[in-house]
Amino acid sequence: MADTEESKFKFFVYIVESPSSVDLYHKRSESDLLRQAINLNLIPCIDRVAISREAFEAAIRVGLYEEMKKFPGLIPVIHISAHGFCDGIQLSNGEIIEWAQLRELVKPVNEALKGSLLICMSSCEGYSGSRMAMTTSEDEYPFFALVGNVGKPTWSETAIGFATFYHLISKGNFIIDSVEAMQVASGNADFYVTTAEQSRQAYLEFIENLDSQEAQTELEQDVQNEEPSRLAKLLELSNEQQP
Repeated sequence: MADTEESKFKFFVYIVESPSSVDLYHKRSESDLLRQAINLNLIPCIDRVAISREAFEAAIRVGLYEEMKKFPGLIPVIHISAHGFCDGIQLSNGEIIEWAQLRELVKPVNEALKGSLLICMSSCEGYSGSRMAMTTSEDEYPFFALVGNVGKPTWSETAIGFATFYHLISKGNFIIDSVEAMQVASGNADFYVTTAEQSRQAYLEFIENLDSQEAQTELEQDVQNEEPSRLAKLLELSNEQQP
């Protein structure tokens, strides 16, 4: 279902890409493909390549704010394209950025946007980025909503999926409807969306009947499994309950 022209989500896409050595060798870039698809909808799209942690942090802390000044009437969507796993992302040079570290990078952005930041994780297990909101404190949320995959999508599935997603939200479709469409377009049903509020609530419910040590032990055991964790399944259920 699409919104009216006046109430459309007005945004630009800010891609931070950290390609693998294989992608570099084959000169394969997700940002090149997405930029062309996004620009067809007259949506600004800026991409930055971040090989190292230093470059990645600069892209978020400096580069993003520079682009926000250029597009004062648009909300940035942060799109991160990198190798991912349950604990975070791995950059081109092998450096790891854990979810807690990424949280500290994006939280000021969400605060500046008054809680409206959308993050898209184009990576394996990118949906695990929802862990950034899984705290017991009343701290500010690091994002409004996050889109990612609970499994290990192929390069083509993520590229086609997100091209579809951005096309639809640019037309005024709701985020949850656009994610369902990207599942169909990509042929991968493991793309999901969650809000930070849903993620935190699911986490609190998860630990409600467990003491902190038992919860930590169970989480560590889940990480060792190849199937989606129990937390991902809980969040999956919360998505199904959205209107």
